[in-house]
Parts: sequence; structure tokens; C-alpha cells
Amino acid sequence: MKFIEFDHNKCDECFKCLRVCPTKAIAFTNHSRHIIDELCIKCGLCQMHCATGALKIHLDLNSVQSAIHSGEKVVASLAPSFAGAFKLEEAGQMATALKRLGFTIVEETARGAEITSLEYEKYIKEGNSKNLITSCCPSSNYLIEHYFQAALPSVIPVVSPMIAHGKDLKMRYGNDTFVVFIGPCLAKKAEAVDLPGNIDAVITFKELSQWLAQEHIIPSHLEPTDFDTPVTQRGRAYPMGGSLWKGDLKSRINPKYKYLHIDGIEDCKSFLSAIVMGEISGYCAELNICSGSCINGPDMPDESPNFYKRMSMMNNHINTKCSMSTYAPCDVSQDDLMRTFIPKHNLFPPINDDQISEILIRMDKYSETDQLNCGACGYSSCYDKAIAISRGLSDINMCLDTLRKKAESLQSIIFENSPNAICILDGEFRIQEVNPSFNRLLNASKIRLKHWPIAALIEDPIFDEIKDSTHEHIGKKMYLESIERTFYANVVKIQNGKNYVGIFTDITEYENSREEFERVKSETLITCQEVIDKQMRIAQEIASLLGETTAETKMGLNKLKKLVITNNGDFSNGDFNDSGFRNSGSGGGD
Repeated sequence: MKFIEFDHNKCDECFKCLRVCPTKAIAFTNHSRHIIDELCIKCGLCQMHCATGALKIHLDLNSVQSAIHSGEKVVASLAPSFAGAFKLEEAGQMATALKRLGFTIVEETARGAEITSLEYEKYIKEGNSKNLITSCCPSSNYLIEHYFQAALPSVIPVVSPMIAHGKDLKMRYGNDTFVVFIGPCLAKKAEAVDLPGNIDAVITFKELSQWLAQEHIIPSHLEPTDFDTPVTQRGRAYPMGGSLWKGDLKSRINPKYKYLHIDGIEDCKSFLSAIVMGEISGYCAELNICSGSCINGPDMPDESPNFYKRMSMMNNHINTKCSMSTYAPCDVSQDDLMRTFIPKHNLFPPINDDQISEILIRMDKYSETDQLNCGACGYSSCYDKAIAISRGLSDINMCLDTLRKKAESLQSIIFENSPNAICILDGEFRIQEVNPSFNRLLNASKIRLKHWPIAALIEDPIFDEIKDSTHEHIGKKMYLESIERTFYANVVKIQNGKNYVGIFTDITEYENSREEFERVKSETLITCQEVIDKQMRIAQEIASLLGETTAETKMGLNKLKKLVITNNGDFSNGDFNDSGFRNSGSGGGD
């Protein structure tokens, strides 16, 4: 079950979450951002350091409210660190506030911490292990199960205070009791699922703060009431760390062991490495993944005081009168308080050095001097980054050094010197970057265009078209009346619309030349037609004149012929016809 989810719309790829993740259980690729649940130790550091709120934890608040509204017996197990997380005049004000929300019974998880401590004492007295590690922090348990499996025999096989208290509450109030743990820790959500039947829901202090605000309940304005069961000083001191030993917090149980309180992920990893390598012995260590222990958990309320103020408030709460004489013994059997820690399987095949070397070369990391190990990508070294790429957890282009080199490469030169106007836009079509040609063609006043909407310069529906289109590219011709120029525009969608690139080719001169050619061609055709028409008229006139001249010539020649014949013969009898030939059948012989 995933306890943290990505809101992709809010993620700005700053890689802060990956940088703080101790197990690199976050995949960043071109197509996905997600938590790798099998690698995650549920420490919550990623969510705590996400400035944009892109990481959301799994919420149980609805199920808690539903149980209350349905009339179930809902019991709160409140982590003692509440005294430092909320602004209170007295701790009992929070008990009042929780009952206002509908909880039937409100107890401090400090009771479960005392139950766990008593079990720890038995193992410490026996002293059968070379080293001992407490099991109260679920994140440290997940860390050992995943990455330091050789240290598992050193882990005391006892449930955490939360689980111990859950079992205790079910024993005292009935198995049908709906038990809700409230604390600052994300890992408790996972632990409750891994050990079912003890805790029915987990809500964090931040969730509780939001719930109180929704109900308009201000705890510091309420009258305090007592918690339903007394607890011990040792149990209350658990969130401060180093308090699980003897009830007086001073004497030691077994002089065989040196007692350590270790907090913070790096110190925990260092200690576990020393155990795995067999470098140390005779230590009994309380491990807390959070730096500063539980009073510095990952899901504290937004209005929580700073760390040192929380320490002061916690000390006041710890020193509030509570004694072992009022502590009611736990009826949960020792067997029910035991648990087994199991090594987690490695999801990935062994590292292939040849494959890693090939990836490093593709990243332009040809030698150790090329490996800056800057950590900007979230990984501590270029080698670790290459391993993540080989496992499909990272993208080769998500490397600051590689991107810098690309920026200085031929691609950058082309961008800067291209005659085409190029702009890079965000998902809302706001300008992020333009090249010199864009300024020359479309920004004559040379104003700073960053974050301007592209529509202020280019009024064309092409941007709306590609936003709504399933295609990654649209090309079309456009005319910009404001500057009287014609462009062929290519707009490309990148990363599913997270960015866009516009490339605008100026075809004004070509379009003008083509229009001039079309004009000349049209005029030539008109002229040719006029010439043809004129020639036809002349030909017709010539033909007409020629016809009249021929007829007149024929008549004249006939007259001449007749005259010649008449002069050589007898013209008196008139026996010639109009054509100049003798009439047939005329009188007279030869």
C-alpha cells in the first residue's frame, strides 16, 4: 500500500524530495513521478521538505469521522509529543479537545511506551546479543529490514509503543473498540497496516490540527480534563529519546552494554553499518530516524513552535506529576508483545558494471574527473545516478551537468543563431525564453518578455488548437497584421503540455514574391488576350477588304474582255451575253 502519492500538477522537479530521501525510493522519469513503496522506509522526509505540496500522505481522517458518526466506541492513543506540537496552557486541554471531536476515551501512548520498556528490560538483563537495537521507531525497523539485514538479530523482537498500547486498549475496552493513534509520524500508518488488528486508523498531528480548525475548536481556550489512564514519566519521555532504560532514567540495567541514543538517518545508517561489518560490540542503542527524535516528526502542525521551544514544552509535560504507583499493570501477555522482523527482498538484479559504464558515457562521464557528484539530481554520486537510470528510476537527461553541457553545445548555438524566431513557453503559454531572432522579428521594442502571454505578440488560435489536440505538433501559415509579416508556425508540445516550443519562419518575402509573380502572370494573360482579340479584328477587316476588291476586279476584267471582243467583231447584233461569250442559238452562220 502506498502511503505517499505525487500530485503531478504541483511537482516542479526541484528534486528536494529525492535529495533528502535516505533510500532513494522516488522515481523521476519523463513519464512518471512516484514513490517506490518497496524501497520506502516511510520516514516522511520527502513530504516534509516538499515546498510545493506535491507529496500527499494517505489520510485516515474520513474513516475516523465515520466511526464517530456511526456511534462506535472510538478511543484515542495520543503520542506524548503532542505537548510540544500544539500551543497549550495545560496538556489536559488536548484531552478536552479530542472529546469535543467525539472520542469516547483519550489516553497517552506513553502507557504503551512503558509496556514496551518493561519488555526491553527483560532482553537487556538477559544480555544474549552482541549488540541490541530498540524497535520503537518503525522507520528504523524498515531501514534494517530493507538495507541492513545482517543487523536484524540485534533488533529486540518487541512491538512498538503504539502497537503495545493498541493491544492494551483492545484488551481493556473490547476488540470492537475503534482505536486511533495520533502522532507526528507517517511510518505509524504503515506499521498499523503491517500489524493489523491493533490500530484501526492513524492520523497525524497536522491532520488533527486541520480537523480542529474545521470544527472551530481551539484547545488552548478549553478547560483541561484528565486523560483516562495515568502514565509514567519514562513513557512520556519517549519522544525526547534515550529514555527507555530504568524507570529513574539514570541507572543502567546491564553494565555489559554501553547505552546510546542515536537520531537522524545518517547516524542511524552509520551505526548499522558498523554492526553489519562487525566493527562494534556491547552496545544497546535506541534508534530514531528523525533528527531530534519524535518531537521533530515529519507531520507536525504548521503552527507548531520551533524545535527548541518544543523541547522546553515537552520537558514541562514530562515533569508533570505522574508516578508508577498510579500506573495500572498491562494484562497483555508477553507472547502478544513479541514480533518478528523479516528481511525484505531486493527488487533489482545485481548491478552490471558494463551497463553502468555505458550509461556514464552517455551522460558524458568518461572518467572520474567528469563525475562532479554535485547531488543536484538527488543522488549522492553520478554512479548512483547511473544505477537509478539502469533500473528505470531516473532519466538520463535529468542531470544538471549534462544539461549544462547541452546548453553550451551546438544545440544552444543553433538556438541563438537560428534565423527562425523561437520561443519556449510554459503550460499556460507564458514566455520562458526567446532567441535573438524572436526579438528581432516580433519584439521590436526589445522589452523583457519573460512570463508574458504569447497571445500578446501572436494572436492566432494555433496555441489553443495544440492544447486541445492529441497531436504533439501543429504547423500552419499565419499572417500577423500588427507587424505586416507572414510566418509559417510550428508549435510542439513537450512533456504532455508542461512546456511548448514555438518556431516561426518568416516567409514574408517569399509570399510577396509569389504575389508579384501572380500579378505579372495575370497581367501577361490579359495582354495576350487583348493582342489576340486585336489581331482577330484586323484579320477579319483584311478579309472583308480582300473580298470587296476581288469582286470589283472581276467585274472590271469582264468589262475589259467584252470591250476587246467587241472591237474585233460585230458588236451590232449583240449576240454576246454578259459574261462575254456568244449566245447559243443565235441567228446567222459562219
